[in-house]
Amino acid sequence: MEIIFLDQNKWIELAQVHSGRIKGGPIAQLFPRLVAAVREGRVLFPLSVANIMETAKRNDDVSRRLIAETQAMLSLGYVHRSRAARIEVELRAAIQRRFGIEPERMPTHWAIAPGFMQAFEPMDELMASPGELARVRRMTSLVDPAALYLNYMVTQDDTRRREANAKLSEGLSALVAQIEGRRARFASESLDMRRRIYAAQSWVDHLDVLNRIVAALGYSFDDLSALGDSTMRALLEDVPTMNVEVEMATRLEAKTGTLSANDVLDMQSFYTAIPYSDRVIAEKAAISHAQQAKLDSKYGVILSRSLEDLSGHYVS
Repeated sequence: MEIIFLDQNKWIELAQVHSGRIKGGPIAQLFPRLVAAVREGRVLFPLSVANIMETAKRNDDVSRRLIAETQAMLSLGYVHRSRAARIEVELRAAIQRRFGIEPERMPTHWAIAPGFMQAFEPMDELMASPGELARVRRMTSLVDPAALYLNYMVTQDDTRRREANAKLSEGLSALVAQIEGRRARFASESLDMRRRIYAAQSWVDHLDVLNRIVAALGYSFDDLSALGDSTMRALLEDVPTMNVEVEMATRLEAKTGTLSANDVLDMQSFYTAIPYSDRVIAEKAAISHAQQAKLDSKYGVILSRSLEDLSGHYVS
């Protein structure tokens, strides 16, 4: 089964076909083939946390429902797991390899999970508290994941939804401001130096996680450091989510012009999807950044700018 990630604009294109607004052309012909291929188990289009948030923030009830229906049909309610859970698994495996330990073999598509809640760390089965874990498993056992997602998008309390979206916007604005501040400080630095700076900051941000995992494996941070600087630098590249984030963030910060919340969401989508997808279809700028970093060849993913690139696929 192929895993394909779509950025939000591509979901909107498909929703226009689903709604009947677009009745002809390549995308209109493609959409029913994609729906059939999903039903046959040939392909799946899991959602990212960015997809979920961008759909939820739409204030127009009709457009939000149409996009959610489209996403439910093609994702079947499956999502990319939370960032924290992915980093936990990836970092543990990377550390084990550094000490010559064979990492635990994970199931195929382990980073894809049923139930939109699992895109968020507190409700991800790999991270949730025992009580939350029981609640998540109960929900996914009683309600089809696609129906659960659609119900959430259509019936959630509007006041609470708007409040949540306002907090999201505040958080994104703060993150953009933080990135802009870093851009200003390192404006004269080369791309390679920016990458090193961001990588160092990434390690600082994840030091608690690193220490906890190292200790759980029976080692100390000194044991890891004793392996040498080159090993420590290589460790970051062996943690896919962190590696893609560093590469995308470095290029995002080096671009000209003012950054927006959408730029940050694109970055989040790419470090979520690239390591665990067969194909990523997104906007030109983000695709170009990923190609410049050679992330497509490193992770064996096809990067596309148009849904029409799927037109030759999934023909019965």
